[in-house]
Amino acid sequence: MYRLLFLIALLCAAPAMARERAGEPAASARDQAAAGFLTYGTAATFPPFEMVRDGQLAGFDIDLAAALAARMGQRPAPINMEFDGLIPALLGRRIDVINSAMYLSPERARVVDFIPYLTISSVVVVRRHGDTPITGYDLSLCGLRIAVTLGGIEARDADTASDICRRAGRPALTILPYPTAQDTALNLLQGRVDGAFTSRFGAAVLMQSVPDGYRIAGRPFGDRAQIGLAIRPNDAALHAALTGALKSLQADGTFAALVHKWHLDLGLPDPDAMQAAAPTGWWTTAERTAHYVASPPFVHGAAITLLLTASSLFFGTLIGILVALVPGGRLGMILRGPVLFYLWLFRGTPVLLQIIFVYNVLPLLGLRLPALTSAIVALSLNEGAYMAEIARSGLDAVKPGQRIAGLALGLSPFGVFRSITAPQAFRVVLPMLGNQVIGMLKTSALVSVIAVKELLLIADQAASANFRYLEALSAAAIYYLAFTTLFMLAQRAIERHLAPRRTASATARKLPVPAAGEAR
Repeated sequence: MYRLLFLIALLCAAPAMARERAGEPAASARDQAAAGFLTYGTAATFPPFEMVRDGQLAGFDIDLAAALAARMGQRPAPINMEFDGLIPALLGRRIDVINSAMYLSPERARVVDFIPYLTISSVVVVRRHGDTPITGYDLSLCGLRIAVTLGGIEARDADTASDICRRAGRPALTILPYPTAQDTALNLLQGRVDGAFTSRFGAAVLMQSVPDGYRIAGRPFGDRAQIGLAIRPNDAALHAALTGALKSLQADGTFAALVHKWHLDLGLPDPDAMQAAAPTGWWTTAERTAHYVASPPFVHGAAITLLLTASSLFFGTLIGILVALVPGGRLGMILRGPVLFYLWLFRGTPVLLQIIFVYNVLPLLGLRLPALTSAIVALSLNEGAYMAEIARSGLDAVKPGQRIAGLALGLSPFGVFRSITAPQAFRVVLPMLGNQVIGMLKTSALVSVIAVKELLLIADQAASANFRYLEALSAAAIYYLAFTTLFMLAQRAIERHLAPRRTASATARKLPVPAAGEAR
């Protein structure tokens, strides 16, 4: 079953992987910095700075990186990943630069060097309709639920507002951090929070994308916040090259042209002058969902997800069987310690930590693996620890007398395992294997943190560009449900084929029928 899944996934993913390799330096295929390329990391969920539009990276930062690379005589090579993975990827030398509208903060400045390029301000966003006591960045926020972007300057502004409320004798803010700016906006629209802090530019995109959903409360604040490029500490050569290229762009008007192109020089839109979005019916939603399902980015993401699932299960099962077959005697005593340590380590730590360790920490130890390979290695090692226990339980279910009988009939130890032990053990553990297949399918979504473009990352980034979360996530759910259904049907077919009654009746049909009057 696993071999079949592995081959299917490999065939499905091969064309997409070939296109990815042929598109170098289109950076989704790049896994480490290389000479001649400005390899940078970005988290494309923060329009208008970086986003995914029609399957391609777009935004102010993307154009800025292209212009900087051209002035430096290099080619831009973006790697799109989760925001939390940017600094580890930089310190692990997977990328040269972080180019993702990163706020300059004292905490980050301790581990990276910044090259600021823009000063921005923040605003308080509330729902356009409905009563709200919020009048701006003032005491009206006290005691209310405020959404902020995790790791953004908004979190610090919210802490400052809480301190002001406490000094005034009022309750502090309830600060709710979310992974992306889109998550803060979505939770505000759904009424889970009373207000949200976001950048002035992000607020403009919100009001243009969902005109009937948001409005600004009060005036902008925090106009001293800066965003910039981040590089590894003490990289003087790259710092000088980027600074010189940036000054050149500012001097000849290229930087100002990019600012104007992405409307960063405009004021906030007037919500009363904006046309409300047309209502969306179920048929329009279904059409958009179908468009996502058939679009090349989603097909590619689904193929990568299937490849990850099948590969990790295949290699994880091999590891599990080898661990479960550790022999007894003196050799077993030697191997038992490493085996127990392996099981303890990979069952006792989160799989997300293992993925990040393989991708970002092993390069510091001299072992550098591509992103997709790192994901398969980490998931396989994690799966092998659980498969070892499953395989051991199946082997223990086979009575020792059957092995002894097989040896007595002249079978080799491997022949006993292949013909007697393994078939019975497989039938016992098949339901647990089915659960592991489905669990691995969903666990594969974690590898987006190391820039592997699996299905859920594609869906999240597609939704972040236009806030069509219902359609994008529904398309991803269709793929997950389709894969899960196929796995469950395959499991059910194998269980019927291996059912004891079916096997016994088939064996009985093969036995010779004694003639009448013969001794029985």
